[in-house]
Amino acid sequence: MKKYYSIILLISIINLGSSQVKKRLFYNENKVEITELNFYKQKNPQKNLGLYFENDTIALSLLIKRKNDGQLNDSIFKNLKKSLSADVKLTNELMVMVYHPGKDQCNSTEIISEWNIFDADYLKKLKRIGTYNHFWIYKDDENLKYYHPTQVKWEQDNNQLIEKLFFKNHYPCFSAVVIDKKGKYSTYFGEFGKTEIWELAKELMEEKN
Repeated sequence: MKKYYSIILLISIINLGSSQVKKRLFYNENKVEITELNFYKQKNPQKNLGLYFENDTIALSLLIKRKNDGQLNDSIFKNLKKSLSADVKLTNELMVMVYHPGKDQCNSTEIISEWNIFDADYLKKLKRIGTYNHFWIYKDDENLKYYHPTQVKWEQDNNQLIEKLFFKNHYPCFSAVVIDKKGKYSTYFGEFGKTEIWELAKELMEEKN
């Protein structure tokens, strides 16, 4: 599975010096330091997210690719499936997870969500792409009542397993991961709709053939 430098490690290796002025650092998708100008030139909502971290001495801006691919090893994949469905084996072609990271500015609606992931055609078209098991996972259920809990079954991320595997940072709104039956996966960080899920599923199914 592709590994990324953790934000904590990235900050810890930076020489902050003795200056009282807060240091501002910018990194591209490859974790290479760049100028502020290049950071905003490279920022593209269709391709990446800008994540921002700050403490008393440093302000860090980091570009993260929205779509990422990886491969779960057999042991991790088996453990994941068991945690999601202890009693029934997951044998369908695809596993889809919509992940709610907790309330933020992007998902803090106080009215019933009209997000198109809840449209009637979402799962119907997904089924035409491939057989699937679908999970709705949350880290914190604050505000979740506006996201159709009577229509879909939201389940808590026990021991933060999903978070640790796929969503190591808090990406705004929601995120998603689609996994094929061999453990190959594609994640999509931040706000998305049903079209993005369909596309991820199609790509994985096409690669299988």
